[in-house]
Amino acid sequence: MSLRLGKSLETAVRKLRPHLVPAYRRAFSKLVARGLRERREGERIVCCDFSDPAIDAVGGRYYFSLVRDLIDGGFFPVFTASRATLSTFGTSRMKSLLLKERLGVIGSPGELTEPFDLITDRAGAITAKAGHVVRVSYEQRLCRAENELAFPFFVHPQITTKVKLPLVYQVDEARPVRLFFGGNTEEGKYDQDVLRDVYQVLTRREMLDVATAVAQPFYPLESASWLASPETHDFVLCETQHCKIPQERWLEALGKADFFLACPGVGMPLCHNLIESLAAGTIPILQYANYLPEPLEDGVNCLTFTDSDSLRKTIRFALAMTQDSIRSMRLNVCNHYHEFLAPGCFANRLLNGPSQETNLLLNSYRVPR
Repeated sequence: MSLRLGKSLETAVRKLRPHLVPAYRRAFSKLVARGLRERREGERIVCCDFSDPAIDAVGGRYYFSLVRDLIDGGFFPVFTASRATLSTFGTSRMKSLLLKERLGVIGSPGELTEPFDLITDRAGAITAKAGHVVRVSYEQRLCRAENELAFPFFVHPQITTKVKLPLVYQVDEARPVRLFFGGNTEEGKYDQDVLRDVYQVLTRREMLDVATAVAQPFYPLESASWLASPETHDFVLCETQHCKIPQERWLEALGKADFFLACPGVGMPLCHNLIESLAAGTIPILQYANYLPEPLEDGVNCLTFTDSDSLRKTIRFALAMTQDSIRSMRLNVCNHYHEFLAPGCFANRLLNGPSQETNLLLNSYRVPR
């Protein structure tokens, strides 16, 4: 009973917070005041009509990535003045990154006097001026119809705002590091049973235990010195707890290596680091190639494995691979990223598809497969 009461109180607080807390009220008022004055003539409007606070999940990363990709795709995002979702711009670290962008706010989609595209999580009728309609679903399921589209992972918002994408690099250029991993490896946090029991994949720490048994790692003591160094290494392991790579230099770090150990996140296989490795032209070694909406292919644009033994073999294979084979795979990685994951690609696919109405599944990546 006490647990149920606690959840009820938490729900009530969430509903009242946007109306009562000063930071929420200020953020809402500032956004509403922007109106449509920042729109440039002829820009294609996309009305983002979100009423469910679930859009703010994972620290606002859904929200940021979707809106940022709309902007990169050449669209002008216009938000409806839903206090439940608009007021959190004042407190969400990820969503607040969008405040420097050009955007608009209206009371409801019916206020728009010219044709527009609509992305909404509301049920019900749609105004006649809406062209392409995207209905957002928070269900945890896979696509099962032609007009359904899974939301992809993107480069992490904190990195997106610090580097220019797509990254420019030379596909044919030799790289000094054969195998690389950088990131948090905290014991307990990156060794969760859910990855083994629900997803049947090795945890981050399990993957790194295998890798360090196969190849002797080089541990940088200071990131700037290592980034500036031309020294060659079979395996570089840069643990955030001991050597933190600045976010603005993370893609540069990835770009020093031929292969990246794309270890899982905390509680699910997919992690931003996979997309970031693809953005840097670094071939991922992973166990979950089919979790991307457009799956990666073993031996084409990634190397895959199924368990500890096959991971050992895969790492040895990567260490022995010829430069010509690596360059061929890197070109495939580059092509995959530019076709499916570069800024604006997803937004254009979402809004220029053959169906007039699309269901966008935000949580497909959570479904075991």
